Amino acid sequence: MRDLDNVCLEVEHNWEKDYLSVSPEIVQTSTFQFKNFDHYVEVNAHGQHAYTYTRGDNPTLEILEKKIARLEKGECARSYASGMGAISATILSLINKDEHVIIVNTVYGSSVKLIQSLKRFGVESSKIDVCETSEIFDYIQDNTKMIYFESPSSQKFELLDLKMIADVAKEKGIYTVIDNTWSTPLFQNPLEYGIDVVIHSCSKYIGGHSDIVGGIVVTNQKLMKKIDDFGQILVGATMAPMNAWLAIRGLRTLPVRMKSQQETTKQVITYLQNHPCIQHVYHPLAASSSQRALAKTYLKGYSSLLGFELKDANPQIIKTFIDSLNHFTLAYSWGGFESLAMPVFKGNNEEELKQRGLNIGHIRMYLGLEEPELLIEDIKQALEKAYLNQE
Repeated sequence: MRDLDNVCLEVEHNWEKDYLSVSPEIVQTSTFQFKNFDHYVEVNAHGQHAYTYTRGDNPTLEILEKKIARLEKGECARSYASGMGAISATILSLINKDEHVIIVNTVYGSSVKLIQSLKRFGVESSKIDVCETSEIFDYIQDNTKMIYFESPSSQKFELLDLKMIADVAKEKGIYTVIDNTWSTPLFQNPLEYGIDVVIHSCSKYIGGHSDIVGGIVVTNQKLMKKIDDFGQILVGATMAPMNAWLAIRGLRTLPVRMKSQQETTKQVITYLQNHPCIQHVYHPLAASSSQRALAKTYLKGYSSLLGFELKDANPQIIKTFIDSLNHFTLAYSWGGFESLAMPVFKGNNEEELKQRGLNIGHIRMYLGLEEPELLIEDIKQALEKAYLNQE
């Protein structure tokens, strides 16, 4: 962990400058000059690395990309305008007509919709829910080309055996892609276990201040060439230099934020597990013994996004609980300094929740940088109000 912390904290120097700024420069430009005609010809003839247009390369973006690649122990990284930009670039670059994608457990909803929308272009997909990693392989078809997953997963935070997935997939020539946003590069490094591609939403923990939208892909040189040629150059979801600079800023405090939020998470989960109005808590720290074994194998720490079910929930209980919270904001996303609460129930989506295997009383909660005692007291009083007239 200490080596990864140091990568986050390192100051980048441009020794060609007459001055050395502590913060990297924001190279806010769309295009770059060629030195002369010979340089122009050389760059275009050989496709060598050169700053020509920010949709291709930009010095500020490159600093972020090199840092994340080092943190994830990958060969290279590429930044995008959003997490979905990174996801879209990867999937659209690696999957072709008549191929098949397996989507495992509760991954980010927009990722599922994107993959399923490719049916109109001849791409098949299977959305599956498994309790054991080995069950995934029952769904492999002759044309399966990608296994896409999160571990821990969204909403229920189930863990999968990364090495098992990677080993079987490599034998069969299947790409493995993981959204590693929950863990951050500090708490899990899937490439070490043979996973092909790691994706992060920089909007979350990496940015850390709820003020940017961005995404990043980490993989090896060979796969990145495929992703660059189509997903990066042609799809064109380029991260803005200012957002890259803000993500670099966010990385500097990532280690201390994750340590603080991990301690808060432990205290809040203990409280929730012992509360009579909480039916179930979803988080690796509250998981079964087999899941805890996977956590011990793959996770170096525990982030602060969790889920829980309100006992005997109905729409009024959910509404009262959410509206009674004083220190949790009702908002999408997570990963910033502020704590958030987001019910999966939206008033009329019971059927959709059944299909996703979620109870209407399921609440996703993100624990920010507030004191744990403050958050626990807030949850306590909101639960009391929600259940006050339910006896």
